[in-house]
Amino acid sequence: MNDEDSPAFERGTGFLLARLGSLAARSWTAFLTKHDLTQAQYLVLVTVKEQGPIGQRRLAELIAMDARNIVMVLDSLSPRGLIQRRTHDSDRRRRIITLTDAGAALLDTIAAAAATEQDHFLHALTCRQRDHLNRLLRTLYDSRITASASSPES
Repeated sequence: MNDEDSPAFERGTGFLLARLGSLAARSWTAFLTKHDLTQAQYLVLVTVKEQGPIGQRRLAELIAMDARNIVMVLDSLSPRGLIQRRTHDSDRRRRIITLTDAGAALLDTIAAAAATEQDHFLHALTCRQRDHLNRLLRTLYDSRITASASSPES
């Protein structure tokens, strides 16, 4: 089917971005499910890897999750040996979260598999087209983040 065969709204950038975003989100969720993770669990693991040992409340802030809700996510990761929780040395009310070797290994496995998954999702594009698409999307994303940060509602 060419562009002229589809309704005008289906040719619009917003529609295409929304549909592809939905397809990508479903694909990503299915991918994480294969690795026995939810999006929230993955975000916790990646953030702890990037930040190093981190307070539970700060971790919740970084992933935009209510501090009360993050406990359930941490409770699901800890028994699997993916993270470790310990009491802060000077403040016994605080908990420090660290990534275990098993958690780091899982993230490495996911990173390798994600590259293959991305290749499958973007198979219709050449490497050059993928790079170009990524640059364009990054430009749009960065402009939206900048606009959100400078808006009076943020």
